[in-house]
Amino acid sequence: MALRMIEACSDHVAHDGRPIRMRIGIHTGTVLAGVVGKKMPRYCLFGNNVSMANKFESTSEPLKVNISPSTILSESPGFLTEPRPRNCLPAGFTAPEGTTCHFLYGYLHPGEPPELPLPHHIATALSQLDDEPQ
Repeated sequence: MALRMIEACSDHVAHDGRPIRMRIGIHTGTVLAGVVGKKMPRYCLFGNNVSMANKFESTSEPLKVNISPSTILSESPGFLTEPRPRNCLPAGFTAPEGTTCHFLYGYLHPGEPPELPLPHHIATALSQLDDEPQ
């Protein structure tokens, strides 16, 4: 979803004519979720991991997806990542020595031709998820 969001906003401009320069941060961990409010109920996420995802967004760069060391996409087949220097980790984030955050810049489904567009690679992966036994 993050890759498709970056792809979609890179072709659009804001109401003032400037390009949209979205940044995305992804962190993996447990959260607490619930609906809050009576007049205007909203679904909200709470917890330290929500704050960490926000910090990974803040330390990202325009039109890039910054993923935390706990989001192990860099070890998953098909996800194209680029490691960042360890000093790019947000303040207050403790990570085991030798780990760092990564920029996620693409996804190529294994076995599909790389020249096909991103939506095709994602659709293939999703169709295989639907075929897996629960």
